[in-house]
This record gives sequence, C-alpha cells and structure tokens, in this order.
Amino acid sequence: MRLMKMKMTISQATRDFIRGHRDEDVRQLALRGCKDPDVDFPFALQQIQGRQKAKEKLPEMFGNPDILFPPTISMEQCSSEATARYKASLIHGDSFADLTGGFGVDTIALAKYFQQGFYIEPSTELLEVFEHNIHAMEICNIQIRQGRMEEVLPTLPEVDLLYLDPSRRDGHGLRVVALTDCTPNVPEYKDALLGKARRGVMVKLSPMLDIKAALQQLPETREIHVLAAHGECKEILFLLSHEKAENIEYHAVNIQGENVLDFQFSSQEETEAAPELAECVGKYLLEPNAAVMKAGAFKCVATRYGLRKLHPHSHLYTCDEPVADFPGRVFAVEKVLAFNKKEVKRQLASIGKANVAVRNFPLTADALRKQLKLGDGGDVYLFGTTLREGEKVVVVTRK
Repeated sequence: MRLMKMKMTISQATRDFIRGHRDEDVRQLALRGCKDPDVDFPFALQQIQGRQKAKEKLPEMFGNPDILFPPTISMEQCSSEATARYKASLIHGDSFADLTGGFGVDTIALAKYFQQGFYIEPSTELLEVFEHNIHAMEICNIQIRQGRMEEVLPTLPEVDLLYLDPSRRDGHGLRVVALTDCTPNVPEYKDALLGKARRGVMVKLSPMLDIKAALQQLPETREIHVLAAHGECKEILFLLSHEKAENIEYHAVNIQGENVLDFQFSSQEETEAAPELAECVGKYLLEPNAAVMKAGAFKCVATRYGLRKLHPHSHLYTCDEPVADFPGRVFAVEKVLAFNKKEVKRQLASIGKANVAVRNFPLTADALRKQLKLGDGGDVYLFGTTLREGEKVVVVTRK
C-alpha cells in the first residue's frame, strides 16, 4: 500500500516543508525545487496544491490537517462538498455503492445517510488515499473494493442505491460529454445496474450534456437535477428507476453557500405552459439562473411567476411589478434602444463600462462590447436581445 506507507513514513522535514509553504504558488515552488534530501518534494507539492484547491471546494477536508490529497486531475474532477451534500440528501436507505470512487467526496457524503456503503476504485493510489482519509475522518461504515465497475458489480450484494460518476476523459485525456463516450458506459450497463439497485441508480454527468439526447439513451430516468453554484452549472444528475417515467421531475438547483434554491417542475408542465409574449419591455427584466436555463424551464418559469416572455427564443422575461423569490436575477429597466450602432453608442456615451450579455442576438457579448467600445464591469447591465416581432434591441438595466 504505497501511499499508506508514504503517509506513515513522512519525514518531519516534509511535514515542515508543507506547513511552511502551504500558501505559496505551487508552480513557483516546483521551479525553485528543494535541496533538502529529507523532503519528499513531489509528495509535498501534491499536498500543498490539493489543500489550496480544497479551501473553497472542500472546506471540511481543508480543515482536517490529517487529510491526504490526490493528484491534480482527481481534485479537479471530484464533487464539491456542497454538491455532494445535496446528492446525499436525495435517497436514504440501508446500503449504497459508489462504483466510481475517485477521491471519494460523494462516497463520504452518502455514508452519512446509509448504514453501509461500498467504495469501488481501480486506482491503487486513489484507493489508498481514500482509505487513509476515512480513518482520519473516523468513518467506519464503508467497505473498500479495488477494481473497475464492470468487474466488481457482479460481486456486489443488492443495495438501495448505486452511484456513478463516469470519467469524462477519453484514452488521450481529452474531455468528452456524450454518455457513450464516458467510462463506464452507463447505457450499456443500465440493466445490470438497475438489477442491483433496489431504489434506483444515480448518475453524475457533465454540465455540458445534451439532456434530451441523454433521455433517449436512458428512458428509465425519473428525476433530473441540474446543480449550479455561484451562477455556474456544475453537474447534472440523472436518477434512474425500474419503470419508465412518463412525466419526468426536474430540479433546477442553485447553491450559494448554505442557501439552496430549488426550482421544481415537470416535463409535462413545461410542455403545456403557454407564456404570454410581451408587446414591449416592462419595468423589470428577469434572467433565470444557470440551473433553470440548463434544465430547460423556458416556458414554465414565465407562467409560474406571471411573467411575459420577450420572444419565444430569447429566454428573457419582463414584468411591471416586483417578483419575490425568482430563481435568477432581476434588473430595473432604464432604456430600450433599437440596435443601431451609432445611436446606441450616442445613448451610452456617458457609460465607460458595462456588464454585457446577449440572448437570441446576432452578436456575441464580446463582439457587442467591442462594437460599443465599453469596458467590462460596473453597475450597468446591457442585454442584446430580440423582441416579439423580431426587433433587435439593447436593454439598459441596473440590478
């Protein structure tokens, strides 16, 4: 058990080096090197870099001085503690298995809600890091089995939940998104997976995933959870059950610290929603958050909050009265300018910089900013978009 031995025999010089350089730039440290033969330099750099990445992403682990951190790619691919906690809250039971263990952040979160868990991982290095860490965190209800999912799954007992986070890199290390390009290939093994899971299978997928295409391959999906944090979509969860769901339940979840805003809707509600199209832009402009947009709640978010849609394909909304608890950003409208380059520049002559976004518009945000010769930032928010009758406009707003 190479890493366990490495941890048990870390020299005091290595410990001191990690402690003394924990806040420094790892790239600069690597360039400077270390002449002390008692310092395990590669191991020290890995731990310094891992702990720095964990500060925001994994605060509980960051706060435990006995935690070991894996290589950089595993730190990048692992879930944050916030998203792991959310996933763990979805299904409780007697037993679960994490079939793609990795660094084990999700395994550790799930273990709090089950009597017994299994951690499956082919990499000896990651397996040993995980074994060390669960001892450091005093977690006693997880069994460790080494091997690939395809090898270990037939040997596992039936459990309540099977969890997978398929690798989204190909044999050359390049990122992939399609389900069939990931490892393991979930559509290929879905029958075997469902045969071992009493309550369901949870699959973590790329935020870039084409949800509609994935549903064609996984018709057993009963729930889809789109998780965003601080305005950015982080991951998509598919929950599979033994019976095909005619009306899929969606959760567009935005996590900000301890606050979790969950916009729930069904596939039927979105299909049947018929929002009113706005004749003009009202007093307020509303932009749904990244989770709502990725989940595809383009129509029902309007009908739910009594909003008017600017255009069938613009995905911006307007109203004349304040809206409480809207899952996104609300802006006060100051001007609506017809998209004429000279006129828009004249109207915005007093503004040196602005936050620029586009929705259903012929230019990118960067191209529009450059055309208007504006810096980035400030209190003004500009939206290039298209109205009901096809008019191209720039909406000038403030938060």
